[in-house]
Amino acid sequence: MSIQCRNTTLKCLFVNTVSTSGIVQFGDNQETNLKSKALAVQRAIPNYEDDEFRFASYPIFSLPKLTLEPCATVNFSSCSPPSNSNFRVGFVRTLGVSASSLLRVGTSGPLQAESRIKHIRQYNNVDTG
Repeated sequence: MSIQCRNTTLKCLFVNTVSTSGIVQFGDNQETNLKSKALAVQRAIPNYEDDEFRFASYPIFSLPKLTLEPCATVNFSSCSPPSNSNFRVGFVRTLGVSASSLLRVGTSGPLQAESRIKHIRQYNNVDTG
């Protein structure tokens, strides 16, 4: 697939945080495939078991990937400049780009993204008696 590229001018961009497979990209791209898997374990007492941290141990990581259903056709009309002109963006303010998300300034082809995170938090009960 070939995409038609245009010059993009961005006046100002503020991104507070980029983490965990988040991407901020300037420029054009034919296609993007983002993935992220994570296991986060927090325990009051470190008592780790064998084979506990394999993705296969948790069903969320083996479920089929969800896909978007086609939506109804929306009639849309706009007055856009010729395709050889510049694309101008003013101010973009973003709090965070994380977990297989993408903030791109430019032209893009097909995009795939997937993020699956399993948090395990185990705390000891406090005896108040």
